[in-house]
Amino acid sequence: MDAAPLPPKPQPPVDYDCCGGGCADCELRIYLRELQRWQKQARQLGVPIDD
Repeated sequence: MDAAPLPPKPQPPVDYDCCGGGCADCELRIYLRELQRWQKQARQLGVPIDD
């Protein structure tokens, strides 16, 4: 069985995505969590990433 392909790299939120209200699940936190997950998948697949 082949490994699943690497999904597209998450895109950072744009300025108007964040309300600045300190939400518990802020758009920026969601992005950083998704980015870390993507980087881990890339490393596991041996795909070079440009941090």
